[in-house]
Amino acid sequence: MSMIKNVIFDIGDVLVSFRWRALMEDLGLPKELQEVFKETVFMSHWWGELDHGIQDEAVIIDKLREDNREYLEEFELVWENRDKIVEAYDYSVPWIEGLKKRGLKVYLLSNYPKSIFTLHAENGSFPFLDKVDGKVVSGFVRMVKPNADIYEHLMKEYGLVAGECVFLDDREENVNAARALGMKGIVVESYEQASAELDALIRE
Repeated sequence: MSMIKNVIFDIGDVLVSFRWRALMEDLGLPKELQEVFKETVFMSHWWGELDHGIQDEAVIIDKLREDNREYLEEFELVWENRDKIVEAYDYSVPWIEGLKKRGLKVYLLSNYPKSIFTLHAENGSFPFLDKVDGKVVSGFVRMVKPNADIYEHLMKEYGLVAGECVFLDDREENVNAARALGMKGIVVESYEQASAELDALIRE
């Protein structure tokens, strides 16, 4: 009998495409500016602060505006279209449904800004949301991966035992943090690779 009873998924670039670059393409932003916004917006310290959820979001957005004041009009355009920044992968719902049919519990553990998560949940970007057994989202609990506290919060919240969990994330440091707490971990590079590794762990 498999040790694995619980599958824990990250959301961005695991169940949905975090398509910030494609969004900027769609909005007609030049390549040079896409590179600027990559550093000053999407990979910035402030985006991390949005994920963390401790500082007031409005204050952080003002900091982003300040950092991008030379391109304020373009920043506002991107920000106004933040509802389109993710898109669910075709395999997300069938993958989760398949795991549930095998008797596994499925949870979400994601770094995600509170207001953007709410927006994406409401606009249908997460068609798998009603299929999962529980979720912990950084912006709501004011903790972020790879800090141990957010993983411990998930386990405590849902009564999970680390040795019965496998965690899937696209970032190695987040997977290593889960492993350090006794979970199995899979770094997601593609659906094919991750689902094959997951099947092997479940069958063990």
